[in-house]
Parts: sequence; structure tokens; C-alpha cells
Amino acid sequence: MKKIVLLVILLAIVWSLFCVGRPYWDKYWLGKDMETAAIYGTKNTISDTKAFLTRKMKMADRDFTAEDFTVEKDENNKTTISIIYEDKIIIFGQVVKTLKIEIEKTKKEVAQIL
Repeated sequence: MKKIVLLVILLAIVWSLFCVGRPYWDKYWLGKDMETAAIYGTKNTISDTKAFLTRKMKMADRDFTAEDFTVEKDENNKTTISIIYEDKIIIFGQVVKTLKIEIEKTKKEVAQIL
């Protein structure tokens, strides 16, 4: 009986750690997708970059659309993509904390020397 209680407590701790880490995991991979889109944006227009972002979000099964992102490009083809959104840490059906997450990725065009 004692081992079962310990196992249940251990599983609850592992599940809680998973729930706490999920928003940060999602932030990391969203940032990677935004970085890829920013690289794409250095060689393409803003509207093409937004379409690329929309495709990336659908492929990753995320609920973001191109309108959720701010895409800027300057005359030197430096592309900046940013987003601000809220995520929640939910453990056993209870919202423990609401996080305001801000991600900004900037890439500039790199000339290839052959």
C-alpha cells in the first residue's frame, strides 16, 4: 500500500513538472519557426513571409495566424518577426499561472561568397 501511494505521488510530481515545462517548450519551438520565417523573409516580401508563417503554424498544429505576428522588413532586407501572447500553466485542471510571452526574432540577409 505504501509503494502505491509513493508511486501516485511520484506520478503527480512528474505530471506537474510536465505541465509547468510545456509553455516554455512551446515558446522555444515557436521561436525556432519564427527564426526560419525571418530567414525566409530576408529574400521574400512581407506578404510571402506571412503566408510562409501561416503554413508553418498549420504544419505545427498551432492556433496562430499571420495576423498574430508583426513582420517588419527594412531597406537592408533585415526582417523582424515578433509576437506577444498568453499561455497558462494548468495542473490537474487548475490554472496555476498565466504567462505573458513575448518572442522577437531578427535576421538579416547574408551575401554568399562563392
